[in-house]
Amino acid sequence: MTGNKSSSQLSVPQNVAHTLRATGLILALMLGAISAVFGLASLIPGLGPLSPIASRWAPTVAPPVALAGLIALLIGIAAVRRGTRRTGTVAAVLGGVGTLGNFAVIIVLVGAISAAGGTVNLFTATFGLSAIDAATPDRQEVYDKTGSGDDLSVSIYEPEGVTGSAPTIMYVHGGGWIAGEPNASSSELRELADHGYLVVSVEYELASLDNATWQSAPSQVACAASWIQTHSDALGADMGRLAFWGESSGSNMVANTAGAAAQGTAESSCGGKVPVPAAVVADYPAFDVTGLYENAPAGPGAGAGTRLFATSYTGGTPEEYPERYAAVNSVTHLEDPAPPMLMMTAMRDDVITPADQFAWAEAARSRGVDVQAVRIPLANHAYTQKSKNSLGSQGHLSIAEAYLSERLR
Repeated sequence: MTGNKSSSQLSVPQNVAHTLRATGLILALMLGAISAVFGLASLIPGLGPLSPIASRWAPTVAPPVALAGLIALLIGIAAVRRGTRRTGTVAAVLGGVGTLGNFAVIIVLVGAISAAGGTVNLFTATFGLSAIDAATPDRQEVYDKTGSGDDLSVSIYEPEGVTGSAPTIMYVHGGGWIAGEPNASSSELRELADHGYLVVSVEYELASLDNATWQSAPSQVACAASWIQTHSDALGADMGRLAFWGESSGSNMVANTAGAAAQGTAESSCGGKVPVPAAVVADYPAFDVTGLYENAPAGPGAGAGTRLFATSYTGGTPEEYPERYAAVNSVTHLEDPAPPMLMMTAMRDDVITPADQFAWAEAARSRGVDVQAVRIPLANHAYTQKSKNSLGSQGHLSIAEAYLSERLR
């Protein structure tokens, strides 16, 4: 009786240990499979809908997913050594493929970022991801009104520890002209302010199918720029060190405003002279609105909806309104002496064809504009906006700051 009882008691911890090992092996199989699929889809562009999804997230999650693959690899190796050879081998192989695939993604991205003058902290990119919209502006000010009388505001992020006037960034959000808001990337704007920039993020009127804003929205952006100039003393803005920064459709409007201001033709909804920036930064820019309509990338990605952006913004198709498309296409507004521009292109962009972005850059250079084009490999549209501190977020911020440090001195 005593021996049987002892044997029963000893089996309890053995059963617990067996359950824990089995659970760990199942977890390793899951982590390994996810890591392997994600790594391969990030590197190989033709894997159906998996590839555009992976490219949209790779600049954000490749480091933690590589870590997940490594965990799966180690658990699989341990399982093989304990005698669970078949399942352990599968987990180890999946984990190994996932680790190597995602590590390759990291190497490619970090290499491109470093070559463009940027920097990345891999520890932060792995363990320090945070919400992209967690910060709040120091204050908001009304700068204009829409045609229907609604207030339009700027969100102001004030620099830390700056005495006197600060280099200033006017930021214009993306969203295909139909969505988005000024503080969607507030954590990044706060970081720029913490690095000594005065950041003014602009709200503008959004388009819809029955409200084309191809005239009103750009003139509101121009108005915001003139508002900054008028209030530069109160803001602490150094107008000699002014930059415009836009993302996607916002890039279109900052480029057009900057080019028109340099030519003296910028139209502001609130009047006043529109200042000419010393530099322009454009992330995955929608410079060619005609191309956005005509050359939407084929396949299951987000490019299928780009015609909605173009038609909402202009009120119709290029055939219906060729003069409107000509007015909003950025090449129309770029002639020497337009300000120098940094253009960052996501090479797997399924919203705005990279070829259209590079064609615009060549046309701008042919007209005497200084354009620096940076290619972000393996990345899809809006790769910067998934999380603060990601490879994509750190990369585009550090590349742009290196560029602006040379031009806002």
